[in-house]
Parts: sequence; C-alpha cells; structure tokens
Amino acid sequence: MLKKFIGFFATILSFVMLFGGVNVALADTTPIPSATPDAISAPPSNATKTTLGITTIYSTPEQQKKGVTVYEETLKYGIAVPFQLPPGFRIPANKKVFDTLVVPKLVDVLGDGSVTKAAFDFQAAAAATSGNQLFNIDAPLGQKLYSVVAGKPSQQCPLQIEDTQISFFTDVNKASAQAKTLDTQGYFIYVSPVRQLRRKVLDALYDQYKDGNKNETCFLVNGATEKITVNFQDIFTLLPPNLQQPARETPFIFYPKFGKNLYILNARQSA
Repeated sequence: MLKKFIGFFATILSFVMLFGGVNVALADTTPIPSATPDAISAPPSNATKTTLGITTIYSTPEQQKKGVTVYEETLKYGIAVPFQLPPGFRIPANKKVFDTLVVPKLVDVLGDGSVTKAAFDFQAAAAATSGNQLFNIDAPLGQKLYSVVAGKPSQQCPLQIEDTQISFFTDVNKASAQAKTLDTQGYFIYVSPVRQLRRKVLDALYDQYKDGNKNETCFLVNGATEKITVNFQDIFTLLPPNLQQPARETPFIFYPKFGKNLYILNARQSA
C-alpha cells in the first residue's frame, strides 16, 4: 500500500504539473481534450524520452471532475492536481514513521520539475492582460523546461489557495532561485528542482493533517485557487508569436470569470 501511495503522490507533486502535472489541455466547455496528444508537435529527433505536462483551468469543480475522468480513465494520464489519498491508505500516525518511510521516497521520485513539452488551456479564465487561450510549447532541442509550481495558502485545513504561481525556465539554477524566493513569501512549493523544498511541503501537509485532528481532507489539494500567475518571461520566445511580447513584458494573471475560484487540472504523461 505504501508503494501504491508513493507512486500516486509522485504524480501529484510533480508537474506539472503539475506542478509535472501539465498535459494536453481541456477546453472549459467540454471534457473532451481541446488538443489530443497527436496534436502536440513531435519531439526532437535526438530525444530519448519526451515528458508531456498539461495545465488546464476550469470554471467549476464539476467541469474539473469531468476533465479528470477523461485524462485519468480515457487517456490514462497521471493526475497531479486535484488529488486525494488512494482508497484505503492510512497516513502514519507517527511523524517519525512518516519521515522515515514515506518522505524520502516521495522526495526522491519527484525529480527536478522538468518537462520537455507543456500544453496549456487558459480559456476558462478571465485574463488581466492576455494569455487566456489554448497553446503548447516545446523545450529547445536537447534541453528541458524546469517548472516551479507553488500555492499560497489563505487557509490550511481544508487547504485554500489564494494565488497559484507557475513559472518556467530553461536554466535549473533560475528555477531553484524562484522556488526559494516563493518559499520565503509563504508559498507551498509543490514542484521545483530544490529537494528540501519538496520535503518541506510534505511536512506542511502532514502538520495540517495532525492539527486537523487527523482529518484526511487536510491532506487534500482540490485545485481551487483564487488567482493564477504564470510567468513565461524566461522562455517567452518559445510561446506562440502573438503571446511572445506580452509574456516578455509581464507574467500572465488569471481570475475567475465568475465565482471565487478557478479550478486547475494538472496531469502528466511520459512516452
């Protein structure tokens, strides 16, 4: 059961998008993918492995749930966000057991937050500037895209996120620096190349669980967020032509078209 949980949580906290958890995007109006895996351009000829990451935004949790069904059951993608504990899994009551048996393995399998391809569907969101459309990007030939995914809690049990920060870099050192900066600002760092920050968020989730009288919903990230900030400034030349100048000037900021929250789906497929 522990092995099953580790595999499940690895896809949760990698990301893109999903932080790992990022995949072929879904339109807000339908659970059918707006772009199929075949619609994403072919990987570089010298690539030995292509890692796809997708980030999709929905207006309601019901639409998000339909998207999860499509990606998880039909396309067989690993869902990063939203997530919950596997049925029947019991979080160790002893923190030492959690630290010894669970945390090291989770941290080790999370990787460095890199993908070779990423697809985005921001159509359901209201954009403060631009970017609320469907598009995908590829890493430069022979390189990777390093992602940082973080959420700033406004309430911790159940977890409520006021701002979700997503950033991409081709330089692992820049990604690490961004993760450390967000950590000092009180963000939970879900995905980054910094190993100790990945461990720190696991400790925070466990503390929430214990402080919440062992309520497993305190170990749940449902993908709801009041605001999303996506920074492509380091890789703006990789975006579609119409988005390159806006992405160069400022991060894309998204708000709900109605209601309080946007709902993120992050998923991942390796081929």
